[in-house]
Order: sequence, then C-alpha cells, then structure tokens
Amino acid sequence: MFRGEEVPMNRHRLVWVSGDEPGIEDVRITLDPSDIISFNSAVVRLWEGQPLSAKYELVCDAQWCVRSLRITAESEAMGERTVHLRADGAGGWWDSADQPIAALQGCIDVDIMFTPLTNTLPINRFALAPGESREITVAYISVPDLSVRPFSQRYTRLGDGDDGQRRYRYESLVSGFTAVLPIDDDGFVIEYPNLWRRVWPLM
Repeated sequence: MFRGEEVPMNRHRLVWVSGDEPGIEDVRITLDPSDIISFNSAVVRLWEGQPLSAKYELVCDAQWCVRSLRITAESEAMGERTVHLRADGAGGWWDSADQPIAALQGCIDVDIMFTPLTNTLPINRFALAPGESREITVAYISVPDLSVRPFSQRYTRLGDGDDGQRRYRYESLVSGFTAVLPIDDDGFVIEYPNLWRRVWPLM
C-alpha cells in the first residue's frame, strides 16, 4: 500500500484543488498496524458560488470496505449539518442512533459528492484487469444537505495512458455522468476532469 512514496508507511497526504470553483481538499491518511485505513479530510471551497466547508473521517478495513464515516458540512444555505454512519463491511449500515438503515443494505462503498477520494475505494477493492467492468450500488452523500441514498455506478478499467498511468472510466447509472480518471499506483485519483486536480504528491 502507498507504493513509491518517500513517506513513512503509516502516514500519507493528498491535496487536490478544484477546477470548477475555487477550493482545496487536504486529506491525511493513517494506516494502523492492523491495516485499518483512516482518512481525515478538510475541504474549503465555493459551491454554486457560496462558501462551503466540510470535514470528514472515513475508516476502511484492509479490504477497502467502509466501516465508519463521520462528516460535518457548513454552508450558507444549510447551516451546519453532521452525519455519522457505521458499516460492517458486508452490506449492513447503521445511523448515529445505532438503527439499521434499510435503504443502504448491500452497499459496501460510500461516495461523498464533493471529493475524488472515495473513487479509490471500489478501484482498490476490485483491482480490475483492463477491459473489466463492475457495477455497484454505493451509499451516496449529497452536499451540502448531507442526505444519504443508494446510488448505482459502474467502474471500467481502461488501457493505460501514453504516460503509463492506469485509467478508469466512472459512470453514474443514475444521471449518466461519465469521467475518465487517471490514478496513481495506490489507486488515488490524479485528475477528475474539470472538477479536481491533485497538486500533492506531484506525479
């Protein structure tokens, strides 16, 4: 995990800048001795012309399955909101009151609307060969209202680019949105066309 980086194996950092409106995301990643992966992120940006700030902590197991998510977002339109979800890594989900969330049963991954980080989860979990595709239903977190709903997607492993970077095609099976995502050796997005561009670590 985190191959090719001259950083301690238990610490990693990613920074993206947004391309549609001014903004930045700073993610710190911690890998503990049992291979539990924790992502702690801070986002500050404009969203539809209005200030938005958010913080989230996402925890995954060694198989890249979500085990918990706590996210807080603050915007002019919605004020401050917080969502806390817990998952068992096998398709079961619970809310902050420890009540099961029936609509999310069977979901393994989470997709947070404003970050390219969560694309990494299914990319690394499936490790598709070139030409392979996989359809999934994720727990989708909308921003800034932090509503949660199931959301169908498809990932397809494409051939490598001329620069040798691995590429995946992401498709929303709900809206029809499609993007080709170049990724690094650890499965993290380098660029999300017109939306996010990674500025650290540099490729």
